[in-house]
Amino acid sequence: MILIFTLGFDEKFQYRALMRHGKNVEKVIIVGSFREEKAKKALESLTNFIKTVEVPYEVVDVDPIDFENIVTKVGKVILQNAGKEFVANLSGGMRLIVLGVFSAFLLTGIDAVIEIETEDFTKVYQFKMSDVTFTSLSLTKDHLAILKAIKDGYSSANSISKTTEISLTTTWRRLNELKKEKLIDDSNKLTMKGKLLLEIYGP
Repeated sequence: MILIFTLGFDEKFQYRALMRHGKNVEKVIIVGSFREEKAKKALESLTNFIKTVEVPYEVVDVDPIDFENIVTKVGKVILQNAGKEFVANLSGGMRLIVLGVFSAFLLTGIDAVIEIETEDFTKVYQFKMSDVTFTSLSLTKDHLAILKAIKDGYSSANSISKTTEISLTTTWRRLNELKKEKLIDDSNKLTMKGKLLLEIYGP
């Protein structure tokens, strides 16, 4: 797994992420702007620690006020490592850099687990990019009705067809479309993406 960090003046979140993921980490990519002394010290401290655990790392030095520069540089690194599992810890660093890393994953279409730790260390929140990326499917009333039926506990095509009064053939077709877009899983349960879109588009 490749662990990507956004790093600012303080490396505490990055240490904690490294400890959490442990032996699963095969490479670390550190994204930040390292012109200021505080940032240089944070980078030096973090890379020294990474060396002690003998994990390869790469530093991506970006212009913190040039969004296109950030997205382009990070996007290229993501593509160079395509096929690997990514975890992007966006708990540290400047806001524009955090947004740039997130956008680079959006634009490349490569999935990643996004990880954010709260400032008081009480919670680490994780979600997949695929949970929040826009679906290419134009959601119809049928799709929304089926998603709602699934939310209400119906899972078989027959039961969904009966409760929604959508023909069984159409129900099967819509279920396959929803699966393809990862709005439901193989057992006809809502994914996070499906839940979110139902909340957004639903009544």
